[in-house]
Amino acid sequence: MKRHLFHACPVALLTLLSLSGCEPLPEQDSVVPDGADAVLAANPAAPTGEGGTTLKWVGAPLMEGVKVIVNRDSAVLIVPAIDGARDYRAFRVPEDTRVASNFLFGTEEVMGTVIHCAGNRQHNDVAGPLTVMRQVEVTGLQGPTQIVIEAVDRPCPFTGVQGSEHRTVPVSIRELPLNDQHPFSVFTGDEIRGTYGSLIVNGHGPGSMLGVPSPRVAPKVLARTAVIVTPTAAQPPLTGTFFDSFGDDADQPQVVRDLPDSGGRSQAGQLSTNSKWAFYTWGADLSQFFIERGELHSVLADWGQDIFSSNVAIPRRTFSLSDSSYLHLHYEVASNATARRYWWMFVCGSDAPGETLDANGLLRAQIVQTPFFYDADGRNPSLAGWNCLQVFPLDGSPMELGPTGTRSESDLRIIVNAANRAERDSVRHVSPSQYRDSLVAKSWYRQQHGNGGPLGKPVLDDQMMVSPRTRMDLFIRRDRVVAYVNGEQRVCNDFPNDRLTMAEGAVGFSQVLYHSAAEHLELRESFDDRSGQLYYLYNTPFVDSRTWDNLGVEEDVAALPPSFDASACYVSP
Repeated sequence: MKRHLFHACPVALLTLLSLSGCEPLPEQDSVVPDGADAVLAANPAAPTGEGGTTLKWVGAPLMEGVKVIVNRDSAVLIVPAIDGARDYRAFRVPEDTRVASNFLFGTEEVMGTVIHCAGNRQHNDVAGPLTVMRQVEVTGLQGPTQIVIEAVDRPCPFTGVQGSEHRTVPVSIRELPLNDQHPFSVFTGDEIRGTYGSLIVNGHGPGSMLGVPSPRVAPKVLARTAVIVTPTAAQPPLTGTFFDSFGDDADQPQVVRDLPDSGGRSQAGQLSTNSKWAFYTWGADLSQFFIERGELHSVLADWGQDIFSSNVAIPRRTFSLSDSSYLHLHYEVASNATARRYWWMFVCGSDAPGETLDANGLLRAQIVQTPFFYDADGRNPSLAGWNCLQVFPLDGSPMELGPTGTRSESDLRIIVNAANRAERDSVRHVSPSQYRDSLVAKSWYRQQHGNGGPLGKPVLDDQMMVSPRTRMDLFIRRDRVVAYVNGEQRVCNDFPNDRLTMAEGAVGFSQVLYHSAAEHLELRESFDDRSGQLYYLYNTPFVDSRTWDNLGVEEDVAALPPSFDASACYVSP
């Protein structure tokens, strides 16, 4: 694959190139979902503010053909490909919004709002031409809302990772080139607004140095429209045992205490809680949980860019499993993953009822992840040796795989940890061996029809993006996991010989960042080049930030969705 000039340039030149417009135009992403036709607002090419104010929009052609997928308090806008566009942005126009336009050059700044940007598609593969996403996720919606959408001639700036408080972390690990060893910061929302005029979400335009925010710029507007989006939260709430959409009534996580060294596994442990959740952090130089704009934000930097770190959110109650009905876990989180950063779901519990959580809804024994936990001799994350089920994405394999003869850039792995086994004798790989090669881990790289059927399309390759989030639904029985991705069945994994034995389950919605300095070097290794992970390479090399929404757990779900295909289930021997 031919490398893009943007990728081949030193980091210090990236911003200059993107601002000058001298780099080749990016490709327009062709992998977009279907949606409903968006409802146009009044005067879509020059909309008024929410208070009826007239704004000084720069002139731009009308963008036509926008589609929308609505959620409880968010929406994904699917935009048409606009010639010359290097990004797409979408935003409300609250009463105090100001628009500053340069009518001579056709440039425009929008201040006093939250600007959501499309960014670029990411790849666990050789960096090719930039691919501009044509999906923009807008969050924090309440009732029918006017959203302005613009195609712009330069990428939205990377503003630095947003945190709940300002923190700066040193980078000094000797593996890294000297010019990569400079500190990085996380910034509060108010700091970002003060610097850029608005809170900019998912900007990918890189700064002049690794991990440093990009300069403030006024882009040229190539097309514009305004639509009315009505989220679904006005409908009855989701039924179920536990649910959190992180609305206005959500209380902020508060630090409770530091946690002691966990049996030699990790350090720098910390416990935070709110009324619904217990939040655990291990091995971090920086960890922050906060709730804003209807989302749970989780920020994580591994200690010294050198050890396994994790942020874990656990509902302060346990859930039952069954031989016949399902435990349904549903959540929305970005699914772009490497070998060292990804979301991580688990259900772990004691074989004895009432022994998993204490009376305050906190773990009686810690769950601490360790490096290479997914290897055959990996450790059970439960220090007490409980039975665990683990589901998480990884970075695929550099080897080609049928039916297309191409590499898979991602995979979804399912592991059962048997209870009460020796320290390194609990791992049960129940995923299929799709490569039929002992050197390649068992995992779900592609969809598979039963045990002997043909392989289909990749399970998660279409979700290699920083935004929008992926909607995941896991249906768990004691001998089965079924995974739906944005409502489509993609994995059915039976494991009758490794059935879950826990009497009750603690459910963890988690995030992992492991040895980020090694990741930064590995992504550009010639034998497994994944330099297409531009956002992780240049914007957030040593910190991971994820937002979660609509987290829920339903017990005793009697039936799977009507579209479920039992013939697609793989049975682990």
